Amino acid sequence: MTEAAAAAPQGERKGERTRRRILEAARALFAELGYERTTIRGIAAAAEVDKSSILQYFGSKQQLFRAAVHWHVPIAELTADDPAQSVHNFLHGMLSSWAADPNSPMAVLVRASMTSEEAAELLRRHITTEVVDAIAATVDDPEANLRASLAGAMMMGIAAQRYLLRMPYIADADLDDVLRLAGPAIRNVIAPTA
Repeated sequence: MTEAAAAAPQGERKGERTRRRILEAARALFAELGYERTTIRGIAAAAEVDKSSILQYFGSKQQLFRAAVHWHVPIAELTADDPAQSVHNFLHGMLSSWAADPNSPMAVLVRASMTSEEAAELLRRHITTEVVDAIAATVDDPEANLRASLAGAMMMGIAAQRYLLRMPYIADADLDDVLRLAGPAIRNVIAPTA
């Protein structure tokens, strides 16, 4: 039994295991090589499946990429009545997710967006609908969308420098210290104090 099969969740059927293995292999290769250089053949080899299985489950490289980088932000859990708390929740959730899985769908999408316009467009749409719109909905200000977009840009900058570029100091800092220092600046963009 392969290591992947041994680690499969209880009750997972063979088709589900195969689909999951393909997605995991695709995320790893898209993260390492980018969208353009990743091939169906390479993903099939990494997932230990035939190329036809990838086409059967996903149809094309483009559809596989979309499935591999799709993520959902639990907006109801992260959004609070207080915009500042919402920002803290989003920032903590994003940074914790990247720390737990460097090949998380969001991390893979950010890496791939540097070399693929299609990935960049997916990233723009995803961040707008999953983060910016959710934060803006909590802000009572005529510039709510701009404020939420700037907060999102600040959060993405922190995540990219911490987890993708591994910049000194920020990459090694404790998550609580990052939140303590960056949080007030981001919150001030969202809900400036009078």
